[in-house]
Amino acid sequence: MQPDPEDAAFDALAALAQHLRQRARAARHRLALVLAGDAAWTLAAASAATADSDPLWLSDRAVASLARPLAAAGQLLGQELDALVYDAHGGLDPDGLGAAAGTLRGGGLLVLLTPPLADWPQRPDPQARRIAVHPFTPADVGGRFIARLVRVLETDPGCLIVHQGRPLPALPPADGSPARPADRPVSPARAATADQQRAIEAILKTARGRARRPLVITADRGRGKTAALGFAAGDLLAAGATVLVTAPRRAAVEPLFRHATAALPEAETKRDGLAYRQGRLIFIAPDALDLTAPPAELLIVDEAAGIPAPLLARALARYRRLVFATTIHGYEGTGRGFEVRFRATLDRLTPHWRALTLEAPIRWAPHDPLEALIARALLLEAAPAPREAIADITAERCVAETLDRDALVEDEATLAELFGLLVLAHYQTRPLDLRHLLDGPNVRVSLLRDRETVVATALTADEGNLEADLTTAVFAGQRRPRGHLLPQTLCAHAGLAVAPRLRYRRIVRLAVHPALARRGLGRRLLETLCAEAQADGIDLVGASFGATPELIGFWDRCGFTPVQLGTRRNAASGEHALVVLRPLSEPGDSILAEAGQRLAERLPRLLPGPLRQVSPATIAALLATLPGRTPRLDANERCELASFATERRALEPALPLLIELASARLGPTLRQRRITAELATVVVGAILQMRTPTELGAEADTGGRTDLVVRLRRAAELLLLEV
Repeated sequence: MQPDPEDAAFDALAALAQHLRQRARAARHRLALVLAGDAAWTLAAASAATADSDPLWLSDRAVASLARPLAAAGQLLGQELDALVYDAHGGLDPDGLGAAAGTLRGGGLLVLLTPPLADWPQRPDPQARRIAVHPFTPADVGGRFIARLVRVLETDPGCLIVHQGRPLPALPPADGSPARPADRPVSPARAATADQQRAIEAILKTARGRARRPLVITADRGRGKTAALGFAAGDLLAAGATVLVTAPRRAAVEPLFRHATAALPEAETKRDGLAYRQGRLIFIAPDALDLTAPPAELLIVDEAAGIPAPLLARALARYRRLVFATTIHGYEGTGRGFEVRFRATLDRLTPHWRALTLEAPIRWAPHDPLEALIARALLLEAAPAPREAIADITAERCVAETLDRDALVEDEATLAELFGLLVLAHYQTRPLDLRHLLDGPNVRVSLLRDRETVVATALTADEGNLEADLTTAVFAGQRRPRGHLLPQTLCAHAGLAVAPRLRYRRIVRLAVHPALARRGLGRRLLETLCAEAQADGIDLVGASFGATPELIGFWDRCGFTPVQLGTRRNAASGEHALVVLRPLSEPGDSILAEAGQRLAERLPRLLPGPLRQVSPATIAALLATLPGRTPRLDANERCELASFATERRALEPALPLLIELASARLGPTLRQRRITAELATVVVGAILQMRTPTELGAEADTGGRTDLVVRLRRAAELLLLEV
């Protein structure tokens, strides 16, 4: 009986994979093996390649007892594996691939199962459903991301690719660097590297040293950041301290609690953390922390880039000792962008903050091939142009252009600069955003360039133009077609039944190089986008963003009008989402006028209720952009207000009249600069939101009730001048 050629081929593949793992273990490196072919063959090939190991499978097929669905990749953070199979026949999720690769320790092997590489970009991808928006189907989603990934895999020197039906390849050449163990431990029972020991000492110094000097720790994955937090927390627990730990997800800090237990085995496990004598180590969810702010000697914020910046700022103001830790290229958010965007808040509230970066890897040796491959595939190292290259750039000299994405995916330099800008401008940018940028069927990519340097970029998405029956169903609350944020918001929340029939171009992201802020580049790019949109027959250009006074002012200066403020905080920004529009047609003018008038009428009624906790400064800035009206006050009521302003009447009897006066005239008075922003903030908080002096707190810088009433009298005097 002749031996089965396929069995012999799989035996040879198993031997090749074994040699690959031996090389990985010798160097304490992690390596990638790509098995490219049809679904059944890759399954059999992966089983052969991992026969002598016990891999974890990520697959939407029932392939092994340890298999988990592809969607569970993010739940692996904090685990350590020696072998992992990622089955891309179920689609490729960039976030999931990156998160899964990070679980492998030195000597580990990532086995990636793919369709034949030559036709993979053209094949249907189940993950495309996350990018397709109505009326597009997953088949309409582009294949540019996959085409680029194939190019990266085929040109990576450390990646071994086995093609179905072809001879096995030779092992890639070793990188030539000597095998290196991790740095010698400073203390065998504790830190694995001198880097990590410095982090532990810095955390303890922050907890025990001078107050208001927070520590910001950044590190790539595998550097022992969370372990350092755990070891330091264990020391503080042993000393009787109360330490709070918060993170976007409890699972992200499970390693912290494990290492704290290793540092203090006597600690008792509780539902919310650990206890030892008088000490407590407690996990608290970010929203609960923001709501209750329980006392603690130290607050540790892990994966801080995944938590909204306003929430972090409030924690920074409330707690005297904090440690912020984040992963430079994380999947909860990017630490690089976090430090850039949060730096201004740190400088303002705690100018003596300190930064520390962990460089030396612990879970694998330096120069790890898989780390380099994943970084290149997902553009984790993408960065904008260096500051010295753009020092003399002006808006007038820049050229605006909308890119051909087929050309962009071949232009690695432009793609890296562009995506690097997005990372810095919005620190919750993820690898999935790269795929959306390249493949979204309704997405356009525009930029400002000075010669060859990208200095600003914008992503836009076309929305609206919905069918009549679908528009009716949206208004009735029966349908929510994927995408179409602007028209659905106007229809379902602002009550504009015909809004989805119009055509919109939404600005999804707008990013300007941090070194060129406030030089008119953002406005210049927006003007170009609006001109292009008008030429394309678009009715309205708009955006939705977390409302702050600064952003409201920017969009107002660029000719955009607020039309809807969300009544709940946005999970990503931590602020209430504000929708702004700029009309480009007569139907657009009509929709804008109606939506703006509705917001002006409804906003004051919502401020004592669902919008009571919105920053008064944000509401004041918003009111300044809205149309005012004549207050409904008769002559006698105006006299009552004048009596309050001149100290002849108490606050409470005048309160209903003050509400009417402020609702009608505060915005226009502030816009005309006849009242200061600081005083307008007091009026919003105390009168329109009905906050007490204690609730206003530092937001309005009031000195108690007496000071508050004095300010309100002055405000009434100024507002009465407008009547």
